[in-house]
Amino acid sequence: MQNKRSGRKVLYLVFSVAVIAIVGAGIYLSSPKNTEASSSTTSLPSINLTISPLNPVLGSKDAPITIFEFGDFQCPSCGYWFKTQEKQVVKNLIDTGKAKFVWIDFDFYGPDSTSASEAAYAAGEQGKFWEFHDLLYSNQGAPNDGWASRENLAKFAQRLGLNMTKFNQDFNGDKYRQLVKSNFDLGGKLGVEGTPTFFVVGPNGKSVKIVGSQPYEVFEKAANSLLRG
Repeated sequence: MQNKRSGRKVLYLVFSVAVIAIVGAGIYLSSPKNTEASSSTTSLPSINLTISPLNPVLGSKDAPITIFEFGDFQCPSCGYWFKTQEKQVVKNLIDTGKAKFVWIDFDFYGPDSTSASEAAYAAGEQGKFWEFHDLLYSNQGAPNDGWASRENLAKFAQRLGLNMTKFNQDFNGDKYRQLVKSNFDLGGKLGVEGTPTFFVVGPNGKSVKIVGSQPYEVFEKAANSLLRG
């Protein structure tokens, strides 16, 4: 009798572990992609990715290397990369004239992500896109906890001393809806599945795709390899 009871306990334990594993896998697969865990670097042939007049650009337009970031202002991995790696990229690649940096919104965390992108573009109308970009990432909260509500985004604009009449006019209309949609569609065509995803494009059109919040050295290596052709 004792052996039968022990056998039942073992079977129950195995069954419980299996159920927990299945439920856990379902939660993982249904959640947004964790680009931090799936970081990768891939060399690509030439891709059809050019700078639109609507894209914010940091650095010299004559720089031979272009770094495109598909990002989401609510994305924790994007915020982590901004806080730990972006300054090195800007200092060593952008400020030296080796590369220019292009930000393209890829908003998959929800409506607040879209609102944040639209607010940044509205700030860009007054020459303050990158200041707004930095302010958002520096004050980033958890996705969809309200930190990027439209009310709070207007407060960020006030902190930058923007002309609020113009900001509200640009921000509260549908001025950037088509841009946000086309950026998301572009990312989909290029195989972007999460943020941040970078494309480092060389002077001959060849590119390196970098997925996740990878260290500065990965970008330096990609840029140097593309410059060598």
